[in-house]
Amino acid sequence: MCQTSVGTVGSEYRTRSYQMQARACAVVALMGLLTGCLESARVPSQTKDVKPVAFGEGLENVLPGRLRSVSPGPSAPTLEPSVRTVYSEEYWEALAGLDVTALRRAARSDEEIGLAEGMTRLMGGDPAAAENSFVAMSRQAIDLNVAVAAQIMLATTLLYEHKWTALRDLSAASTLMAVDRGNTSELEQWGHAFAGVDEQTTIAPDKPTSFPLVITPMGTPSIRVRINGKDYEFWLDTGSSMTVLSSTVASEASVPFVSGDTLRIRTFEGTAPVKAGIVRRLEIGPIVFTNTPTIVMDAALMRLKSTSEGITGRGVRVDGIIGWDIIRQFDVVLDYRSGTITFKKPEYLGIIGTEFQNLTWVGKPLVQVRTKPGGTFEFTLDTGAQATLLNGSILDKLELVVTAYSGRVFGIAKTGGQTKRVVPNLTLNVGGSSVHLESILVYGPAYSGLINCDGILGSDVARFGKIRIDATNGLFSLYD
Repeated sequence: MCQTSVGTVGSEYRTRSYQMQARACAVVALMGLLTGCLESARVPSQTKDVKPVAFGEGLENVLPGRLRSVSPGPSAPTLEPSVRTVYSEEYWEALAGLDVTALRRAARSDEEIGLAEGMTRLMGGDPAAAENSFVAMSRQAIDLNVAVAAQIMLATTLLYEHKWTALRDLSAASTLMAVDRGNTSELEQWGHAFAGVDEQTTIAPDKPTSFPLVITPMGTPSIRVRINGKDYEFWLDTGSSMTVLSSTVASEASVPFVSGDTLRIRTFEGTAPVKAGIVRRLEIGPIVFTNTPTIVMDAALMRLKSTSEGITGRGVRVDGIIGWDIIRQFDVVLDYRSGTITFKKPEYLGIIGTEFQNLTWVGKPLVQVRTKPGGTFEFTLDTGAQATLLNGSILDKLELVVTAYSGRVFGIAKTGGQTKRVVPNLTLNVGGSSVHLESILVYGPAYSGLINCDGILGSDVARFGKIRIDATNGLFSLYD
């Protein structure tokens, strides 16, 4: 199962007498190679009057603590302790749950309202407008909690939009203290790598186009792609933010690196070194992409292990991954039963922001999932995941029976994680269909913070019908 998260910044912390400083680790998870909610440690605040804000799941572990003030200016000044602000658990919990109505209701200041507006615009499918809100809130000097959260959301949004130069220059334009700017420094390295490359273009037929869809022994979908004239089998993985190539494929297809730097992505249990490359011509049938930014990983790490039948001890070799950056451009229908996938240009249906929207992007694609006893939850959409998983943090809300389990969940880059619990039975309403799942693996509990992931929606739901993914209209559905 493919499990990584893109746009993730990990952090370490040091607490001083009047301020808590957040330092970013030298790790950024740029894709979804090992998709899902990575567990992040909770760090207790040592200040008495301000509770820490834990940002997570792709935007992890920023604990600003006591606020600081800053005078506006082109360069980052030295920040001093400022007026204490009472931490609003209601506000940050609403943000974590992506409940923008509750978020606006809980906002007590113009700064909190501004961050809420940015999140509303992002969830409404308007990243450019969200970017403007995040810029304004990241540069204000009144509320450091909001400023740090806004800068992380801004960096993530710029990555999504492939605005590499703006991402590269993010810290230079920031008024945050250096210790807080560090929370996005690893994302900015990708801006440095890709700044100056030609913009990606897509040429697609006006009519829907169907291709063979191959289901791997892992239960995940793969399609034939052509890179610079050579054919390969690539996984179709919504959990990966960007296109990924193995180093062997990159070499065979003469894919150039755009930077000499070795960058790192977060995997299921650690990190892996990667390079930034550019695919000059990538074809999926008659659809042609030029200048596609790509992550190149050592071929030895591009193997997926599993205990599934038919899998050798060496695991399954993965040539590459078609990620969310390509999938989101189309209205895609995956029919696992007939073994076909259809791409078509999306039509604007006007359902964004209405009750019909159930798919959004906030650092990762999220599907709204409903349950009878527990209400509404947000699951990461991950077609590269072999099975649906539950975050242990929602077990109490659902009042589920959990049984013991002994096994491992494997991922790319020679990583794997131990899981000890399963939920024997659970019925979910997903994309308009009732889905009854059995023996659902439980991970965590993982308390991510800024944006909480309640679970991972894997490829196993495909047995209930065709999967439709229309990111333009915020639509995910299952139908016969």
